[in-house]
Amino acid sequence: MPESTNRKSRMHVEQLYASYRPYLMDMAYRMLGSVSDAEDAVQDLFAALHRERLPDVANPKAYLAKGLTHRCLNVMKSAARRKVTYVGEWLPEPWMETPDNAMEAIERREDVSYAFLVMLERLTPLERAVVVLREVFDYDYAEIAGMLDKTETACRKILSRAKKKLGARAAQPAPRRPQGEQELVRRWVSAIASGRIGDILDLIAEDAVHVTDGGGKTRAAINPIYGRKRVAALLETLANRRFKDARLYAARFNGSTGIAAVQDGRLVGVICFDWNADGTVQNLYAVLNPEKLERLAVPSPSDIG
Repeated sequence: MPESTNRKSRMHVEQLYASYRPYLMDMAYRMLGSVSDAEDAVQDLFAALHRERLPDVANPKAYLAKGLTHRCLNVMKSAARRKVTYVGEWLPEPWMETPDNAMEAIERREDVSYAFLVMLERLTPLERAVVVLREVFDYDYAEIAGMLDKTETACRKILSRAKKKLGARAAQPAPRRPQGEQELVRRWVSAIASGRIGDILDLIAEDAVHVTDGGGKTRAAINPIYGRKRVAALLETLANRRFKDARLYAARFNGSTGIAAVQDGRLVGVICFDWNADGTVQNLYAVLNPEKLERLAVPSPSDIG
């Protein structure tokens, strides 16, 4: 390839990277549940485009989405094997909304709740890819079939099977945000910061579930905790041990307000909520694994603890 042609090709790839990286990052994150893996998948895609001559395609966005989807499927298959040996419960990496990634937030069609990402872990890699492409990014079945090298009929069947696994949550990918969400989170922050978990017992659903992810890197409950009393007991332990010397802040995660625990200038925990309409918490997710927190910026909102 002549040097001038090669240079033009590189410039074109760089333009595509600048234009589509936020969109592709969001797609990869939805499929993988990991910011770091999403970054790697997007970087690998563009590294390949730099090495190879970019074909003349009518729809570069669709071309890039297909290439990324195949990379994500490979990562998901590998990750599924890794999760078999993961210590305790595996939770997705939270996506923190900050001024630095505001443009990427604007690029998203709509927010997908953290709870929905947790539910996607029930699916096979192929099912998850179809759900994300169809339900989150609104691709039609013909486009999905082209991306996955499947028939439209097969893609419809895959989506139907995935929705059965997801149950009622299949129709609720967006965050469930109760009225007065900010004030509710303020109460949670105050109770955990002071260790007075009794102050928020009325905010914990009777059949609440608390999932913690320490990944074997830090102390955490190995299995989910069920029921208001047991969830409150675990929260008391977190407040008096894990978060004893931390400062708690409200921060935006995956379209909703959650809690960030900061100690010695670094994140030591993130709590995400899955709310009921009445303002009680149905599912509580605490990410404590430092490897899943290290890429998140330390929040700088006003301290509400």
